[in-house]
Amino acid sequence: MMILSPSKGKQQKMKSKICMFPGCCDPFIGRGKAKYCDEHRKSKYRKELYKRNDNTGDGIVIIDHKECYAKKISLTCELNGCDHEYDVVLIPRLFEYPSFCEEHRNEFKRQMFIKKESHIEH
Repeated sequence: MMILSPSKGKQQKMKSKICMFPGCCDPFIGRGKAKYCDEHRKSKYRKELYKRNDNTGDGIVIIDHKECYAKKISLTCELNGCDHEYDVVLIPRLFEYPSFCEEHRNEFKRQMFIKKESHIEH
C-alpha cells in the first residue's frame, strides 16, 4: 500500500509491523519508524512507554498536577547543603521537572559542591 506524505509529496510504503508495547504482539499497518499499534499510541499509555529507569531518572522530581495552563512555582534544590530556590514552569501533561537548582544540574557540579562542602566541614 502506498500513501502520499502531505509534507514532502513523496510516497511512503506502509508495512505490516508487530506492536512493540510490552505484552502486545498485535500486527498493525504502519510506516517509517512506527513501533506501536493504534491502541498503544493513545495518551494513556505514554507514561508507561516513556518511563525512565532508576539510573537515568537521577535529578528528576515527579510533580503530579492537573494544571490546564502554564504555572510558575518555586522549588528548593535537593542537594544536601544547598538551600537555593529555583523556579520551574508547570506545563500541562508534563510531570517530570529538575530536582536541582541551575548551579547543580549536572553530576560534575554536584560532585564539586559535595567535595567543597566536605573540605569546609573538616
